[in-house]
Order: sequence, then structure tokens, then C-alpha cells
Amino acid sequence: MPARSVPMAVTASDRDDARARAVIAAMDIVARQGLASLSVRDLAAAIGKSTTVIFNLFQTKAGVLAAMVEAAMAEDLAFHDAFLAQVDGLPLDQRRMVDITARYVLARAEPSARFARIWEEVLIDPEAAHAAREPMARWLEMRREKLGGLLARDARLARLGAVYLPYLLMEELYAAALAQRLDYELLLRESLEGLVAMAFDEPSGGEAKVAQWFTEALVLPEPPSRRHAPGSVKMRLLDIAADLILERGIGAVTNRAVTQSAGVSTSTILYHFADMRSFLAEAIWHSVFREIPDYLDTRNPRDRERPADLEGLQALLVPTLRPGSLKDPGRAGFYVKYARLIAQICLIARRDAAFENMAMLLRGPEGGGTYARREAVWPPVFDMTRLSAMRFAIWIKGSALLSAAFPEAEADGVQARLGEAALALVPMAGQ
Repeated sequence: MPARSVPMAVTASDRDDARARAVIAAMDIVARQGLASLSVRDLAAAIGKSTTVIFNLFQTKAGVLAAMVEAAMAEDLAFHDAFLAQVDGLPLDQRRMVDITARYVLARAEPSARFARIWEEVLIDPEAAHAAREPMARWLEMRREKLGGLLARDARLARLGAVYLPYLLMEELYAAALAQRLDYELLLRESLEGLVAMAFDEPSGGEAKVAQWFTEALVLPEPPSRRHAPGSVKMRLLDIAADLILERGIGAVTNRAVTQSAGVSTSTILYHFADMRSFLAEAIWHSVFREIPDYLDTRNPRDRERPADLEGLQALLVPTLRPGSLKDPGRAGFYVKYARLIAQICLIARRDAAFENMAMLLRGPEGGGTYARREAVWPPVFDMTRLSAMRFAIWIKGSALLSAAFPEAEADGVQARLGEAALALVPMAGQ
């Protein structure tokens, strides 16, 4: 009688190997295609296994996310240790600090830094950020510790302690899309020169010559609300799409979702906008222009009483950092919606070159509205220069992303953080 075959047992080492390969494959998928593209089916195909194997290894898709962020944490920790070891013991002056920070931002945009893409995708996805809140808090604390150690090497740099990480979070998103562009790198360095200058008691930080050059040549698209009649079918469709974008993300805009909400046929968008891609681009710009508060809107400025002091400025800006919630995302403040929108554009631009110019059109004039409306928004005690407007605008968007990711923790201290940032980033009048 022939011997019966005995199924080969799966050893612990085989299981660990399959799990490790699955995590690497998941990170590759997210880094290349975005978090929304990660499916159990595609992950199984990537490692040549069945979906049953993936479920046995991780139980749920949430288990895949949890394993992926832990791997990203380990890779990012190794990145920081290796990066900072290269300048260990180097005396820091203004120029070296600019060089180190610029290299840090650009290094995290390189294809090899897939861990950075994982964290960026999780940070701007409301559901993923909620699910991964504890590991994300550890990730931010790791970065604060590592970057804080760099700043601690020169007492003058302590002034940047409260603003450095939020500023970098937003700038890294821009770099993810634009790192290969010379005009972006010039803007990056000019912005950092102004940021670091504040720590070294040079409040002016020089002139914003690159930003001025870029802005003078800038041609922004005309707001859709000026090209289409109020109440028209086009504006109805764009308003619905803008609501979806600002509350649920760019990926929520589909032909079916928009047309069903509008109560029209699925051919309506194609009839009015030629194709879905053109409609999406116009909807994104509509989202950008529609949400700008009247006191920052340079196209239709509305004069209001200028804040008399720092407390007045804080009262004006605190609502802009109000986080939404999974149940009520529309409640979020202006900068929370705006920062998430820009972040999404940047990550899409990394995968789709058609969005690169859009990302650059948003980064190039950063702070332009703040600077143009400085006398309506900023108390006279501050000297709001073009460079200080740029660095404050980048910081507040990074801070908004943190408010969205950690609504309970961030909401408590938002007024104090605004005050700290204003004093750290904007020179006082007469300095």
C-alpha cells in the first residue's frame, strides 16, 4: 500500500518570511500608487500567494496597515540615525543649518525613502490616520527627538523648536512632488534661509527674490465661479465635487458620485467638461478658491477690524485650525481642508505628471495672500515681510495636518502654538 502523503507544515520561519515579503510589497504598492490602491488581492498577487494567506498573516486589511507603519517606523528611524551621523559634531552656523535642512527635505523625497511616502499617505487619510494614531504619535515623537537633538547643538536654534517639525511636514509634501525641479529647489532654499535667519537674530532673512520672480511670472487659472454662471449645471457639478474633495478627498470624486448627487445622467460631466480629467482639475481649483477666507482673499478683499495684538491674531486664526471628524469632516477649518487638499495634490503629482504644475502653482506663491493682506490680518506690532509670510504659511499648513490627525490633543493647545509660531517666524516691528 502506498504511503499517504502528509501535508508539509508551515514553519514559523516560513510564516515570518511570507509576512516580511508581504509588508515590503504593501509598502511598495503604497509608495508607487497611493494608500487607496492597496488591496488584499493585489498584495497577494505581488507575493505570489492567495488572499487566504494574506488574511492568515494579517487577519484584516487594517492588520496590513499596522504592520506597514511599524516597518516604516523602523526604516525612518534608521534614516534619521544615518543622516544625522553624517554631521555629528559639526559646528552649526546659519549656512550649514540651511544646507542640512534642505538636504534632509530632498533626501526624504527620493524614491528610496518609501517610508516617507507611507507616513505621508497615512497622515492625510482621515481613516488611516485614525486607525494608526498610536504608531503615528510615536513616529512624530521620534522625529521631534531626533530633530530636537540637532537643534539643541546650538542654543540659538532653540527658537525653532516649536515650529521646525510642522514646517518640515508640509515642505516634505511639496518636495515629494517637486524635488526634481530647479525652481522648487531655489524656493526651498530661499524659504529655509529666511527660517533659519530668525534663529540667528537676522529677522529680515534677506529678500524673497526667487518668490518674487516666480510670482511675477505666475498665471493662475481664473476661478471657475467667475467663468460659469451661478446656479448653472456646471457650477452645481463643481460645487458637489468640491464638497467631496474637501470632506473625503480627491479620490471620492467619481462620475457616479457627482452625478447621482446632482440628480443628472452620468453623461452630463462629459457633455459639459469633455472628460473626467478636465472636470477633476477644475473641481480642484474650485476647491482651492472657494474656501479662502474673505480676510485672506486678494481677489475680493473685505476689510475688517485689524487685530490689535497677538491675542487678536490668535482669535482670528484658531478657527482655521479646527479639526473635523470622521462623522463631520465639513466642520474642519480652512487650513485643515486646504493643507489636506494640497497634500493630496502633491502625492498625486508624484504619480501623475499632469498634476506637477498644479503643485508648483500652489507652492510657488506660498504666503502671498498672507503678505498681501498683512495690514488687515496681522497686528502692527509684527513686521510681516514676504519671507516671513512664506514660512508662516508653510508652518500653519503643517500644523493643520497635525490638528486633523490628532484632533483631541492638538485642539487644546492651538492658541498657544499659534502664538509661539508667530513670535518664532515673524519679526517684530522695529527690529
